[in-house]
Order: sequence, then structure tokens, then C-alpha cells
Amino acid sequence: MAADISEQARLYLPKYLSPSRTQELYEGLRQFPHLPDFYLPPSTIDEDLLQGDGWRGFVVGEFNSALTKTVAGIIVSSSCDIDTRNPSHTPRRILFCPLVSLRGYAHDLAAAGLEERRISNILGNIRSQEVTDVFYLPESPYGPPESIALLDDVHPHPLNHFKGTERTLMFRLHQTAFYVFLIKLSIHFCRMQEGVRRFAGAVA
Repeated sequence: MAADISEQARLYLPKYLSPSRTQELYEGLRQFPHLPDFYLPPSTIDEDLLQGDGWRGFVVGEFNSALTKTVAGIIVSSSCDIDTRNPSHTPRRILFCPLVSLRGYAHDLAAAGLEERRISNILGNIRSQEVTDVFYLPESPYGPPESIALLDDVHPHPLNHFKGTERTLMFRLHQTAFYVFLIKLSIHFCRMQEGVRRFAGAVA
């Protein structure tokens, strides 16, 4: 995973960053997965909805029932697509992944019968951001308790409803952590080199 982060950084480093910010981002990525700054201090955060933000107030529905519950989640939608200042011809939805306590996740693994050593290895890989379908969020004074977002557990929430309901901003990712989040999303959802030939008559 560290090699993927470095490669993606070279290919897709944002062009809008100043040379000093570019260097800062590189320095942060060089310390991956132990990023020096993961969240922004609360005093620097406004109330806009941005990709990678953590909010409490999302609603999810149980697949096998009509039950719903309010959860904390991380925004997956791009910032532009959920900016109500940008025109849209259809009602918008905000896409999010619920946040899961890493301690609770470990409990679920144990309940599924996994041995303690196996669980320890899984948690170590998660903390190193080596699991492609999991985004790890470390505990911090500016963030949530140690948590994960399962990237295959994406839910929609009507944007107007979410903006009009009671909600709480939990954290905003630091630039370097946000870039890692984008890379994790691209690796999970967009495998450009999947090795599958999709042309007519192609032989795998």
C-alpha cells in the first residue's frame, strides 16, 4: 500500500498547490502511514460540507427491515457535487460511509471465530492503510475515537434533508490525510490496471 501511495502521489499530485504546499504534502506522504497531522484543529474549520469530512447525523436503513438509525459517517461525495451553490437539475444526495469503532470491529472479528493472532494482524494492516477497502482514522484530540470506514458500505442521504436536520461536524481531514483518503477511494473504486481485457474477442 505504501508503494501505491507513493506512485499515485507522483502521478496525481494536485496542480493547484503552491511549491511550498507541494513540498509539505510530499513530506507528509513520506511519513505514511504515520502521518504527523491527520485532522485540522476545530478553530480552522467552517461549516461547509467537504469530501472526507466526518459528521454525526447521517441516517442509514437496515437492509432486511424498515428500521433506520442515525450514525456518524465520512463524506464520500465530491465537494463540488454537494455544494448547493452549484446548480443541479435533480435533488442531490450526499454519499457517506458509516464510521465503525475499531474496537467494535475487532469484537466482531472475534465473534466470527477468528483467532487473536489473526485479528492482531488484520488490525495492524488496517492501521497501516494496507487494506484497500478500509480507510483508517486514528484517535486524536481533533478526531473521533479510533475508527474505520468500510468503503464498500456506501449510503445516500438526501442533501437538503441532511442540511436541514440536527448534525454535528466531528472532524475535517488535514490536507495530507485527505489526499490519502482520495487515493484509497481511487484504489478501491477505480482499478485502472485490473488486468481484465474487455475488448471484443479478447482472450484473458
